Amino acid sequence: MGNAQLLKVSSVEKVPLPESASASISTISPDGSFVLVTDNFKSGISKWDISSAAYTQVSSTGYSVSILDDCSTIVYRENSFDENHLRYVSVKTLDLATKKVATIVAPTRNLNGVAVAGNTVTAIDSRRATVKAVKGVKESRPTASIDKGQLCITVNGKTSVISPNGREGQSYLWPSVSPDGKKVVYYLAATGCFVANIDGSNPVALGILRAAKWYDNNTVVGMVDHDNGEFVTSSSLMAVSADGKIRQEIAPENAMAMYPSISADGSKISYTTPAGGLYIMNITK
Repeated sequence: MGNAQLLKVSSVEKVPLPESASASISTISPDGSFVLVTDNFKSGISKWDISSAAYTQVSSTGYSVSILDDCSTIVYRENSFDENHLRYVSVKTLDLATKKVATIVAPTRNLNGVAVAGNTVTAIDSRRATVKAVKGVKESRPTASIDKGQLCITVNGKTSVISPNGREGQSYLWPSVSPDGKKVVYYLAATGCFVANIDGSNPVALGILRAAKWYDNNTVVGMVDHDNGEFVTSSSLMAVSADGKIRQEIAPENAMAMYPSISADGSKISYTTPAGGLYIMNITK
């Protein structure tokens, strides 16, 4: 892979979280004005406002957070357990201003995936799609999901297994559809990251790149982490072109940067560290 520059990092800022706060996964808003964080214990969702530096809890439950384009509504998953201690997952929305909560998918054992396009939420439960326009009209975009380790794509309400690298003995992770709906990035366990056409054709290897997210239609950003079997020893962030030809390190291994989240305009990337730190990377195109 080449080493040409895909992104220009102008600065990196450490967010001064309260001493008692810990960030495991971050989600930056589409407009880059705030960041939502969850901790390792999935004990709630908190918000860091970038301009005011205010840190507040917005929900006492929830994880796997997405933010709609209106920047006032969030989507999250919530766990519950029955009398036999079996775990169920529901999908909910929360209005940040009114605190009103609505259920998109009732507690289920078979949630395959959740995606947001504009102000529309699509949840795949047992390969069946529930599409909810929180505001405005529904936006139709292919949705990636995982069912029994296989990579699926839902288009116009129909879910199909595409599994570009085969189905036998394969386990697919971290799928994400490109903004234009034409490609999907995913991770194949014990193999690496790939980008394929939305129908599963032409898979292109990107090397080791976990939890990859689309920066734009031509670039993805993910992490390259290493551990010793007990804890993470290093983790860098990489920007990689969708054709696999360019690979650029944007945060070095000693930054311990993990789980990137990208603002819609590409101006900011948030990430967390194993120690619970939250950072914001400013990008100049």
